[in-house]
Amino acid sequence: MKNLWQSIKESRAFYSLIGLVVLVIASSIIAPSFRTVNNMITIFRQASLLLILSSGLTAVLLTGTMDLSVGATAGFVGCVVAQLIKHDMNVAVATLIGLLIGVVIGLINGTLAGILPGFIATYGTNWVIAGLGIVVMQGAVIYDLPPAFTQLGVGYLGAIPNLVIFASVVVLILYILLSNTTLGRKIYQYGSNPVAAKYAAMPTRRVVLSAFVICSVCAAFAGMLMTARLNAADAAMGDTYGLQTVAAAVIGGTSQKGGEGGVLGTIAGALILTIVVNIMNLTGIPSQAQGLVIGSVIIIMVLIDTITRKRQESKMN
Repeated sequence: MKNLWQSIKESRAFYSLIGLVVLVIASSIIAPSFRTVNNMITIFRQASLLLILSSGLTAVLLTGTMDLSVGATAGFVGCVVAQLIKHDMNVAVATLIGLLIGVVIGLINGTLAGILPGFIATYGTNWVIAGLGIVVMQGAVIYDLPPAFTQLGVGYLGAIPNLVIFASVVVLILYILLSNTTLGRKIYQYGSNPVAAKYAAMPTRRVVLSAFVICSVCAAFAGMLMTARLNAADAAMGDTYGLQTVAAAVIGGTSQKGGEGGVLGTIAGALILTIVVNIMNLTGIPSQAQGLVIGSVIIIMVLIDTITRKRQESKMN
């Protein structure tokens, strides 16, 4: 039991989980309506898209690089799928095409990240993909999509929103993939020491490509769910998620240097951001001030994680 507690305490997600618990307790005291069942369901539903996006990004961050095109990819794929469905394509076929587009974008990003720094490469592809979204939409907004598609985003299975189910499945798959498969171990090993991984004859390029494909496929899936939830497609609809995905993963303890962190911490990070917005809405804080509060929370959480990590490293040395 002592060893279990020690391993939990030493994990990068520990302080994020503590922060999440403290935030839930404080929110319950500040706004009694926070702890109602309906509000809990609302929080999980609102966190679902961010969780899918940030969990996919976690795979890239673990390799020690970055993908800034996540939001643009989600918006672009959502627009393409909406256009295909509007032109009477079968929903299942359109969805499959959307996922394949995610694969292609991931391969492009991964290839460029092998030549340029990932931050620079995906900053460029972010603009390219956003521009393609504008071309696809031609300045218009698509709405009134068929129920067979929109139910993916607004439907329920019993009392549980479909979005929560989809997010749970994605998180579970990624957790197993990163924690219990050879590919996952290679992603961690590469992120911890790229030079050693290269000299150990690890197929490093394939590992990085795989991480970017995972990220972009998750973004594509989230983009389709976003479109289904809104019952509309707009080229800019993924913009608000761009840096939120990075924040959720980093708040959850995933190191931007690579090799440390994981999906469990990302869950905590995504929920923290969502709960902060939820409690501000419940207490009537103006939307103009919400960005300031969210930014402050991100800075505080990252500072706490950074300081505690440095202290642990100094003790080890």
